[in-house]
Amino acid sequence: MKYFDIAILGAGASGCMCALQTDERQSVVLIDKASYPAKKLMATGNGKCNLSNAQIEPNEEFYNHDLEGFFSRFDVPATLEYFSDNGLVFYNDEEGRIYPFSDSAKSVIDVICNALAKKKNVTLAMNEEILNVSKEDDVFIVKTSGETYCVKKLVCALGGKASESVIQSFNIKHRNFVPSLCALKTQNTKLLSGCKVSPVHIFAYSPNGNLYNQQFGELLFKDSGLSGICAFNLSSEFARRGCYEGKLVVDLVPEIEKEELIDVLMRRRELDLPISKFFEGFLANPIAYYILNKCKFNESASSTSLTEGQLEMMIDHMKALEFIVQGNYDNNQIYSGGVLLSALDDNLQAKELDNLYFCGEACDVDGICGGFNLQWAWTSGYIVGKSL
Repeated sequence: MKYFDIAILGAGASGCMCALQTDERQSVVLIDKASYPAKKLMATGNGKCNLSNAQIEPNEEFYNHDLEGFFSRFDVPATLEYFSDNGLVFYNDEEGRIYPFSDSAKSVIDVICNALAKKKNVTLAMNEEILNVSKEDDVFIVKTSGETYCVKKLVCALGGKASESVIQSFNIKHRNFVPSLCALKTQNTKLLSGCKVSPVHIFAYSPNGNLYNQQFGELLFKDSGLSGICAFNLSSEFARRGCYEGKLVVDLVPEIEKEELIDVLMRRRELDLPISKFFEGFLANPIAYYILNKCKFNESASSTSLTEGQLEMMIDHMKALEFIVQGNYDNNQIYSGGVLLSALDDNLQAKELDNLYFCGEACDVDGICGGFNLQWAWTSGYIVGKSL
């Protein structure tokens, strides 16, 4: 058995940031089954690592909670200053997303690993799978595939469902983990598979027809579902409610008002083309075929035969194409759920069990795509590390 003051379970973004903020006078062991710290960052931002976002506001427009109290202690500028001081060069894209100048997540990992190497109080325990955690008297016992650790303070910085066993071991109040930021399974999209449309305006509704939220941007159709940033962001609305059921309504031409669209289609009617070619030169072929298929017109007839009512039917589909949500794909970027913030104090310590802390995805905090979730990892990891 090995003895430390602190054990941090998980060497992802929040766990590494937590370790880096610990007091040099306390011995720390950072445990992860990965071969090196921050390895999970290689999968973020399509391998580029979307470090944060310059447009972040810690409110419910971007997250499932108001996080102002936490971000006031370590916000985006503070995060960027920290990484800059440790040698990382970065840039913002037009959407505010912040990436390393190299466009490689390896640069962020290198900076973190170099900083950890300077922390003489931190011991790395890599390639060790966490098997069990418990508390005996005033100490925590962590059993891994390679060692048993006895510590005074325990930090759970494991990602999503990986933290579930720890949360349950200590009976901490939590919300079940549900995949989030993922593609949505829907009916009737095979004809559109592979088609990308931008910009679109998408509305997500509950099974009862209540509006959850809306997104404006890019949409990618799959064989049996919808993907792309808009779909990913709206998936969080279903995940937070623990139910991937409802409806998506897509405005394919949000930049053209319905009244203007009527004029556009009436002019196209006079082109005297087969109805099958009615949208050529206007909409992508898969979208055109899909709309005509929904309308069930005689596609060999001339466009001049289209009535105003039929044109309005086309417009209804263009402005409000409906898809029934029937689940989610397994390509989720994060999990929604975790330890309830009401069960944690301002330092993210469990209110009912002293010296047990949670940060990152182990907490019931999730945001939209674009660096928002990584920023919560940096912020929460910093807060816990400073408070240990």
